Amino acid sequence: MTDLDRPAVPASEAADEAAMADWAERLVAQARAEGVDLTGEGGLLTDLVRRVLQTGLEVEMT
Repeated sequence: MTDLDRPAVPASEAADEAAMADWAERLVAQARAEGVDLTGEGGLLTDLVRRVLQTGLEVEMT
């Protein structure tokens, strides 16, 4: 798919995507600098997904 085939993205959404990408890059860089694995038990992504799912479940239950 080329850029011409993609629908236009509103500026605010593009800014949100850029901010999210920047946040993710900084988070991974910090984890690597601190010697934290990205995957596996105790890994950044494992813990992040667990926390997001847990928070979502708690919100749904209230």
